[in-house]
Amino acid sequence: MADPQDGRRAIERPGFTYFPHFISKEEGAELIAYFDALLPLWEHRHRGGAHARSGGGARRLTRPVYWLGAWQFACLGYYAEPEHREDRCVRAEPFPSVMDRILDRLREPLAQWHGEAPPEAPAELPNTCLINYYGREVGQGVPVDFARLRMHRDGEPGPVIMFSIGQPGLLEFLDPERSPEPELGVWTRHRSVTILSGPEFKDRLYHRIVRVRSGREPELKSRLDNFEVRRVSVSFRYVPDALISDLGQLPEERREQVRGYVEQLAEESEHFRAQLG
Repeated sequence: MADPQDGRRAIERPGFTYFPHFISKEEGAELIAYFDALLPLWEHRHRGGAHARSGGGARRLTRPVYWLGAWQFACLGYYAEPEHREDRCVRAEPFPSVMDRILDRLREPLAQWHGEAPPEAPAELPNTCLINYYGREVGQGVPVDFARLRMHRDGEPGPVIMFSIGQPGLLEFLDPERSPEPELGVWTRHRSVTILSGPEFKDRLYHRIVRVRSGREPELKSRLDNFEVRRVSVSFRYVPDALISDLGQLPEERREQVRGYVEQLAEESEHFRAQLG
């Protein structure tokens, strides 16, 4: 693969769009304040509900996360068309107004380059998002870097929209069945927006974050003990509203698998306190 693109210029091609500085400085500051105030979770890929708070010894995700719109807990398995749809998504808090404003400005490029919105969707804009915190654990011996995201494809229908806040992250696209080398690499920069969709960038190619640079500006804070944040990425997707459940609508076994996490969230969130009730 050629050297990754430096992320300073726009990229527009069918199925892939990258806009540097699409998010204004004022919106970037609003997003940083919002992310700083959240308390993300370290989730585990486990099946035992009794150990939801501690992880039960199972493998922890590679970064702390927070979901809006619908929470897809790792232990339930993420939503994916067409086979993994039921009992995956627990209703979560709505998007803050700054996210809605930015998404609204994306209607035109979505219609132009990514016009395959799912037929169930009332509009082309997403209704759920995953907030990823990239950084490192400190204060426990040798610091451990968690500024990465493993190779994957998103299974929700329609385009995926990504906001990048903080230090540049190297986003790579590859098809491991063809080559171990990435077909495209882009340094996604502060206040940039990336959109991917369609048979190439969403269905054939996997994507991953392999590295995040270090820097002093912008400053990101963390409410997690012993965790320094360098970058926050927000990944917006669409899931059919009919498949987003309140906690009490989940089957009992699956409800108990996530109860510990929901109890953690309820310590900070009125929405999740109501879900427990």
